[in-house]
Amino acid sequence: MEEKEEMRLTADQNIVRFLINKQKFDRLWELDGTIIERLNGKPLANFASFDNPQFLISALIILILETHFASLSTMWYGVVQKARQRLLELLGNDSKQLESLAESIHQQL
Repeated sequence: MEEKEEMRLTADQNIVRFLINKQKFDRLWELDGTIIERLNGKPLANFASFDNPQFLISALIILILETHFASLSTMWYGVVQKARQRLLELLGNDSKQLESLAESIHQQL
């Protein structure tokens, strides 16, 4: 049983490393919808549409990291903070709007 847990942890670490490496210089993610579906089991089309798909994808990645990979937060914490700050900037520093968006997406996960 411990061996399987180690293998799972290694797989989770690889996923987190992959996501960290895919963060763009602008602090957001631009991933294929197939990757999003593999991460959460739902197609990107199931989530509310936004004018900026990169915004939605980045918000989804943040929530996926926080919910599915919480035990590995020491790995992803910094990139999530940078991405969250960028999303906030894109929303005109309206933290209530960002919280509302995150809650809406979280309910759909």
